[in-house]
Amino acid sequence: MANPDLLKSSSAFAERATQLSRHSTPYRDPVARIHWERLSHDAFWLPQQAVSLYGIEEYEALPLPMRQALSHHEFARFLSAGIWLESVFLQRLARAALKGPRATRIYHIHELREEAGHSLMFLEFFERAGLPDSATDARFDPWLTWLGRRLPFRSTLFWSAILLGEEIPDRLNRYVRLHAQGVCPVAVELSVLHSTDEARHIAYGQEILRHRLERAGGMTKRLLGYALSQLLRRFVATFYYPPQDLYIRAGLPDEPWAARAARHALRRQFVDHCLGPTVSRLRELGLTIGWP
Repeated sequence: MANPDLLKSSSAFAERATQLSRHSTPYRDPVARIHWERLSHDAFWLPQQAVSLYGIEEYEALPLPMRQALSHHEFARFLSAGIWLESVFLQRLARAALKGPRATRIYHIHELREEAGHSLMFLEFFERAGLPDSATDARFDPWLTWLGRRLPFRSTLFWSAILLGEEIPDRLNRYVRLHAQGVCPVAVELSVLHSTDEARHIAYGQEILRHRLERAGGMTKRLLGYALSQLLRRFVATFYYPPQDLYIRAGLPDEPWAARAARHALRRQFVDHCLGPTVSRLRELGLTIGWP
């Protein structure tokens, strides 16, 4: 997502916005593109390696239906976090779309439509899967919510946070896309459609950040790198490490599953694998990112 006020000085951004708008046309409703009849509860909704407890002995000893149920709850939480994050972005983006160059306003309205379509797609999934509110209504990081609503709209930190918020879940979507064997086809379709649209949003956000950093001094970059390192940890905790109550709601025995996932080496390696390209790209822009 991009701030039109930041782009007035550069026609290149307007040209890029026009190009991306063409790729967003014609709009195709993602809800209508999903083959909902292929939704199944007798399958994993995440690749097994993407489940937070994968490789932990006590988890691997659980019955298959219980392990599948955990993947259902983790995928539902992942989608719920996407709705939460998109709702924050949509609030700010809707106001931004009222001003600025016409080309960027048009593109941002395309973004609004696509992000709203993603949330509708996720909610339709919850409805068709018969998931109760307890599985999909979750509270997420209030500090990230506050920042998303309160950071100055023109600030580099705001747009950097948006870029992280899009890239971090997108990396999991891409993993699902590339490791679809044995995964419920509808879960794969959701990940593919979401990732396809987000690729445009992420590319545009990367250009904005690069443009802003070209004019930034060394101290600004160091401070931004530190702030993004903290944001990265919070986004990772939100999207990759479920809270303890999720494991209990999924039907697992009452054991310290969240603590086991947090200290499990395979989980850390999985997260590092997913986020490696994002961290490398930020470092290439001259930012010092404290990860892992």
